[in-house]
Amino acid sequence: MTKVVVGAADQAIISELRGMATEIEGAEIISYLESTTELSAYVARVRPDVVLLHDRLGPQATADVVREVTFRSPATSVLVVNTKGDLGGAIGAMEAGAKGVLSYPLAFDDLLSKFEAARGWSERMSGLLTGAVADSARELGRHGRLTVVAGAKGGVGATTVATHMAIDLQRKVAGIKVCLVDLDLQAGDVSAILDARRRVSIADVAKVSQDLSASTILDALVEHESGISLLLTPVQVAETEHVTASAVRAILSLLRQEFDVILVDGGSHATPAQAAAVEVADEVVVVVTPDVLAMRSYRRTVEAWESLGVRAEQELHVLVNRVSRDDVLNMDALGRLTSARLVGTPLPAMFRRLERGINARNPDEVNEASWWKGLERIGGEIGVHGAPTRTGPSPTSSKDKPKRRRGTRAKVRSEAGQVAVETVALVPLVIFVCLLVWQLGLTALSLSWAGNAANAAAREYAVSGDLGKANEAARDALPSGMRDAVRVAVDGDSVRVVTQVPVLCTGCGGLGEISQSSHVVEEP
Repeated sequence: MTKVVVGAADQAIISELRGMATEIEGAEIISYLESTTELSAYVARVRPDVVLLHDRLGPQATADVVREVTFRSPATSVLVVNTKGDLGGAIGAMEAGAKGVLSYPLAFDDLLSKFEAARGWSERMSGLLTGAVADSARELGRHGRLTVVAGAKGGVGATTVATHMAIDLQRKVAGIKVCLVDLDLQAGDVSAILDARRRVSIADVAKVSQDLSASTILDALVEHESGISLLLTPVQVAETEHVTASAVRAILSLLRQEFDVILVDGGSHATPAQAAAVEVADEVVVVVTPDVLAMRSYRRTVEAWESLGVRAEQELHVLVNRVSRDDVLNMDALGRLTSARLVGTPLPAMFRRLERGINARNPDEVNEASWWKGLERIGGEIGVHGAPTRTGPSPTSSKDKPKRRRGTRAKVRSEAGQVAVETVALVPLVIFVCLLVWQLGLTALSLSWAGNAANAAAREYAVSGDLGKANEAARDALPSGMRDAVRVAVDGDSVRVVTQVPVLCTGCGGLGEISQSSHVVEEP
């Protein structure tokens, strides 16, 4: 079945294309998109075989849309419906990569012949791309692992996490090649944290992204004393306009060929550049703090990515930073607020202990072992520490790795067993407290029942003067489980009722006697 997507906002065009497509064997229209933005995002996500594009669809120009579609999905054929009658526009669409132009009004024979040609080209290209990917994988062995670390909002610590994780990985895994890309174009702080001076920025590389080569991008990197390579943001904000989505894809694609691990500080703003990195990344980690504002910002970011079709929420990792005992939102509550995968190792609040390293512009000044161990565990969970190297072995041999995993599992089992034992030990105490509270409530209720019985007995004795009838009236005023133990006595001008306090429930035995008295009012 050939998957077809129609990009048109004119209902007449949509109706004609729908009617003709039903007569083409093996063709199925899977979606109708009414803007070029939606079309580009949908094609990147679904990768259809053929796109039927109306030349009046906006807001982008037809040639730009064709170029974007073919870039995002090289095996997709684009057929342009030319209703403007513009020869220059038709030529521009063909030069951009369209596989045919359909003249308007539409003729079925013309549509059928060009559709079959487009379908055949798509099938051949899909086969070639599949083979090329397999050959490339065999030749290179693997490609670098790309991970984006983005902040739900400013100030949650995403830059610190990405930077320190890159430093930690470089010094713990011998021979690994790590690149840290600062894609926070509005407020990038990687250079400040690492005291790195930029010569060439990502904006300079983006300017030549159409003719980008490995040597060009390597010349733009800053080699930090820790061993990691840095691609930094420009000093001038005006330069960031060159960092387009297509440029980011081209840059990251080349970095994959040169490095084992690429960590991207994606910033906290949903820009086209950030969205492009999120789209092509192997893993995306969103850093949040355990508060309502951060989770609201997280929700807005996720909705922006999903609307652009770059990444679903279920494909994300959520890392909780600055956890403390005073947090209103705990890990369980945060897990219920997202369908993403919650990273199992939260990072504790270490404001003062991290401040020293940030002020000194040297992460090595942070000497908290728990911080670095936490980053290593997080790296293992998201696959960063599991990335193989190109140039040398890991400091731990392959024989050690299973042992480390077994040790980790043993530790998890030990901690789980400890929690289970503590829980079992607490159960009797919890039950005892609950029973004590229940018995106190039942005792108070028994006093109330005894008072009602005394009032009933006093009334009956005042009317009849018969102690037996007064005893029957008192019994009737009590619950059935307390009637057998009731005694009624007359003390002068008062009637006293004595009964037993039930144990846990009426009729389950007596805990002790209680008595209540009521004054006898003589009838005139």
